[in-house]
Amino acid sequence: MIIATGSVDINEATKLAQDASDSADDLAGKMKNTVATINGKTTASTSTPFDDGKKHNEGDMWTVVNDDVASAMYIYTSGEWKIKKWDQQALSVKQLSALTADLGHVTAGTIESAIINGAHIDGSTIHLASGTDEYWMDYNGFHTKDNALNTGTWVMPGLIDVGGSKANPSVAISADGIFSYSRRIQTNGMTMSAGSVFGVTSGNLYFEQGDGSSGGSMASVHAGDIYSNGSKVKSALSAKRDVTDYSPDEALAAVMNTDVKKWKYKDADNSSDSQHIGPVIDDVNEVGKKSASIANDMVSTDGKGNYFLNESNTISILLAALKKSNQRIDELSYRITQLERKNA
Repeated sequence: MIIATGSVDINEATKLAQDASDSADDLAGKMKNTVATINGKTTASTSTPFDDGKKHNEGDMWTVVNDDVASAMYIYTSGEWKIKKWDQQALSVKQLSALTADLGHVTAGTIESAIINGAHIDGSTIHLASGTDEYWMDYNGFHTKDNALNTGTWVMPGLIDVGGSKANPSVAISADGIFSYSRRIQTNGMTMSAGSVFGVTSGNLYFEQGDGSSGGSMASVHAGDIYSNGSKVKSALSAKRDVTDYSPDEALAAVMNTDVKKWKYKDADNSSDSQHIGPVIDDVNEVGKKSASIANDMVSTDGKGNYFLNESNTISILLAALKKSNQRIDELSYRITQLERKNA
């Protein structure tokens, strides 16, 4: 007869048995999804390397494959599986198609691509190659080594899309101009050199709303001092509507009721050209306490309610007032002549 002198922990035994069962089931599941060559040299599995009960030798390969996509490769080295890392020589292939991956941070040498899509491109210099010509962008702007053009000039190399699509780009730069949705800046013969802000050596610079195909409406240009050899105001009758006569008497009254002041702008320096002479639009004081008077026809407002001197109207009012003054002078001269004859 054998008498037990110890005790057995039923719960612990049950746990050990359950763990053994789970391990067996897990191993069975892994083995079910694992295929190996007869000599165990090459193994393909849905799981990372595990003890499959086979002897593995130096250089054996284990590939993790799920849904026909290989996600990792291991090489048996010094008695253990080590993940395979690929260098640039190993990835040097003639053609690699349909590659889609979230690569995170990528450090590379030269990347050649037909299209690069991205919200932000960082870099001190961006090169654009076109045959034997070369264009590049940096903090100084666009540059070119095109032998057909002057070295160092700024050019429009083909078409550059920034956002949107080619059919409706957010911003597009081409040889015809700079387009932004339905608005464009069209440039013909435009060049930019180092140190210039925006230079046009020939042709025209257009600021339009619309694609320009049928003469879009003109956009406003806001700037500081504008230097030019002249200005052209559209004045053809064919471009105007609601044409009526303007009274010379009204013009003379407008001139007589307009004050002429001298002033300097608050943000101007004390240079010789900082002194200005002309009408002042008092937008500070209330009616009855205005510091200067100006005819309403000489004043324009924009969509934000800001006041501006309408120089074209002002010049036209002065012309009409001058005609009225000359008319009065002629009348007075006639009357004086008549009086002189009467008193002779």
